[in-house]
Amino acid sequence: MKRKKTNIWLWLLLLPFLSLFQTTLVQAASLPNTPAENYFDQVNLLDSQTQNLVNAKNQQYEGTKAKPQIMLAVVKSTGDTDIDQYAADLFSKWRIGQKNSDNGILILYALNGGKRNVRIEVGYGLEDVVTDSQSGQILNNNTVQLKSTSSTIVNQGLQKTFDSVATLVDKHYGYKNNKSAISGNENQNVVKSDRNLFNWKNILQLIALLIFIGFIISPWGRSWQFWSIIAWLFNNNNDHFGGFGGGSSGGGGSSGGGGASI
Repeated sequence: MKRKKTNIWLWLLLLPFLSLFQTTLVQAASLPNTPAENYFDQVNLLDSQTQNLVNAKNQQYEGTKAKPQIMLAVVKSTGDTDIDQYAADLFSKWRIGQKNSDNGILILYALNGGKRNVRIEVGYGLEDVVTDSQSGQILNNNTVQLKSTSSTIVNQGLQKTFDSVATLVDKHYGYKNNKSAISGNENQNVVKSDRNLFNWKNILQLIALLIFIGFIISPWGRSWQFWSIIAWLFNNNNDHFGGFGGGSSGGGGSSGGGGASI
């Protein structure tokens, strides 16, 4: 009887997760397909200078051993999905970055009825290179331009955002001769933003760790049914949880919510 009650509670616990998982799969199917270039523009917002900037930088990356990737996408709307989840789903579908290093970054700009939401979504492999705090600082530095109703000014904001992200990536890999890198002072301000140990990401990670440890030592965490379900999810949905080749990118596509949005 005790085991039966445990199973019922286990399924009740997993029900919201399974519903959310199913919804995510449906949303992923309606996302735009992987573009041929390293940018995607659903509303004809990007000018030639922005397009050339994105392509030139990624062509440079293609010639390197690590082959990082920074894609820029502009969509009309994220629908009923908030931009954080939409960016994560698009990142996964496009498999941004390389398969074994998940070194991709997506900059997503959504008109969303004039709200002009922006998200920097960072792959697992670069979360220590472009941290949440640094992503937030980059977006804050360019908020005025990114929220403008002028296409010209928005393009300037996107170029500055892209250059700021690329500067951090270049510095991590030791790439030089970056003509579009932001100035040393601007980069220093971005880097400083990550030096606060008590930022919200660290606090959330600590809370999540404590919850996970508590779950593992609980009767539910020790039940074989729970781990069987987790194994089934990974075996049947590898495409969602990680990249396995394909598309114009290297087959990365794994991000864990790293980044920031405005």
